[in-house]
Amino acid sequence: MNRRFNSIYWLIVIIILMLIYGLRSVNIINTFYFISFLVPIALVTSWYFNTILVPKYLLKKRYKRFISLGLVSLIISLDLMMVFVFIAFILLARYQPDQLGELTKQYYSFPAVLYLTVIINGFFNLAQDYLRIAEDIKVLKEQKNGHESGHLKVRSNRQYSIIKYNLIDYIESMSDYVIIRTKENQSIITRETISRLEQRLPSQFLRIHRSYIVNLDNIDSFNREQISISGKDLPISRTYKKKVLEILKTTDTLD
Repeated sequence: MNRRFNSIYWLIVIIILMLIYGLRSVNIINTFYFISFLVPIALVTSWYFNTILVPKYLLKKRYKRFISLGLVSLIISLDLMMVFVFIAFILLARYQPDQLGELTKQYYSFPAVLYLTVIINGFFNLAQDYLRIAEDIKVLKEQKNGHESGHLKVRSNRQYSIIKYNLIDYIESMSDYVIIRTKENQSIITRETISRLEQRLPSQFLRIHRSYIVNLDNIDSFNREQISISGKDLPISRTYKKKVLEILKTTDTLD
């Protein structure tokens, strides 16, 4: 999600900067060259801030380390920015010193605007991280409540369905949806990935395939290749086979 958001964000930023400074300088080619020099520095700075400083230091409340490394990275980034600004001005002026003054007037605010976009990008990424953490906490609470009450709560057909664990035979993945098959021949469809749903289930449920989770308590029979449950044969994939067979051979649910 963050990667896609950042790609779209920086694409929009580049387009806006091209339009603003291109119209100001009346030379879109010069603007393109100037942006090509400086945007990579902003991208690296933004990447370092969002993937290293924030998750490893800020979110873990290591504030002193976050501030010190942040200042160091800012100084290095500013130094690189100034070097590339100087080189860009010389190249765009085509080594004609009399044109440097005009170029400086046109692009003097560009570095500050670029760093502002880095700060805004960091704010949005931080907000997304907090929202994701809040969602994870919510899922954990639902998982705990579900384990204690012995049921799974999912949203299906614009309403919540509560399904007792012992009634679930298996769960089948359909891309961004899952189908919960029950002993009562019900098929409850909910918009959720099977991996996320797996995290909410207790230990009596076992992932046997990228598309299937089974209820160990309701298995009829099994071999090395498949599991039979309520008349349905479900494949055991190579990825999960070793773990699945170890659990099936040691579990007492089939005794």
